[in-house]
Amino acid sequence: MGCTSSTPSQTLVAKDVTKESNGVEKSNVEREENLTEPLGLSNHYHFNPHAAKTLTAKVGDLSIRYACFSQRGRDPDHPHKPNQDCFGHNWNNSAAYFAVYDGHGPTGEKCSGFVKTKLPPLLKKYIEEKGGNDWVTTDDIHKALHNAHVECNKQLHQSEIDDSLSGTTSVSLYIHDGCMTACNVGDSRLILGTMSKNNEIQALPLSKDHTPYRPDEAARCKAAGARILSMGQIDPSTIGEGDEDIEDPPRVWAPDAPMPGTAFTRSLGDSVAEKLGVNAEPELLTLVISPTERLVVIASDGIFDVVSNQEVVDICFRHKSDPATACIELINKSHKEWLLNDDCDEDKANYDDMTCICIFFDHAAHKDENNVDLPQASTHENQQQRQGKRVRQKTLQNLDEMKVT
Repeated sequence: MGCTSSTPSQTLVAKDVTKESNGVEKSNVEREENLTEPLGLSNHYHFNPHAAKTLTAKVGDLSIRYACFSQRGRDPDHPHKPNQDCFGHNWNNSAAYFAVYDGHGPTGEKCSGFVKTKLPPLLKKYIEEKGGNDWVTTDDIHKALHNAHVECNKQLHQSEIDDSLSGTTSVSLYIHDGCMTACNVGDSRLILGTMSKNNEIQALPLSKDHTPYRPDEAARCKAAGARILSMGQIDPSTIGEGDEDIEDPPRVWAPDAPMPGTAFTRSLGDSVAEKLGVNAEPELLTLVISPTERLVVIASDGIFDVVSNQEVVDICFRHKSDPATACIELINKSHKEWLLNDDCDEDKANYDDMTCICIFFDHAAHKDENNVDLPQASTHENQQQRQGKRVRQKTLQNLDEMKVT
């Protein structure tokens, strides 16, 4: 069985979309959409629990239930900031693709919307070049995902969107032939929920954050001439009185200027940071979907900055009968944690956009499990919780946040 199919695609409840003047799609009414071509759905939602729908899909012998949800963050200094996150989901009889895109910078919502629209068709094209409806290997899929991200990054550079100081991360799951391939560019995450011998759900990371906390990622950027420093190290005046307990993440800076200040080391877009070692090449991991694998959660860092991997899986698994409720509960939990993090009410809070996709495997393929070493959790994972530190927003919306020029 290959990873694409010429047979009619399944249907699911989709959102009818129109385009606003800025090119960003806006959700309107529901309709039934036949997925003959890859379709990315999301879009930059305000908080609306009714936007979350539990959907079903049949991919080969695997039955899945899933839901997607996104909540706009809040910045008191920019009360009308858009939701720069978005998500996509598309599938047919042979393969499925789920992705979360976390935009950042002045045009971040345009960058994430661009990638959400362009990346799935590129992936489809590269997989068809490897055989289409015929057999494709895991290596073929890895190459297709790699090439799709690199090409999409080039197209974003060539588009009308100013991506000099803006871009998007991309974290996705490609389900194919009883296997799942985790694909990550940036600091969003894929977390696998697997059942232990004691019938306890355990969280296992399928991705590793691409941040300067990782020595290998920092070394690549330093080799390209970058400085790896926190914002406070660049300019101590940006750390106000009483901010000593706020986590100040390391960032990527030019050797002679206070920019771009990215707290991640891989992304699509970010043409300035690209000259400093930040790239769009994904890290990939393929596993056979065994009966012990129960769910995968794909989410932006707005969730993982305040909720641990295990908490994410626990929350979702409690609502395994309804993935839509699982997504809503996860967003609600994250929102509450951000308010506690800032120790303030909603009207004064500053929190990130939060987006998640929750996928449950109902009938996992019965195959021998791969002997694959899963990524170890980042040493930075939930560091702010262990140390009792508050989380500083990692994304610089623009250089006005820096007091130096």
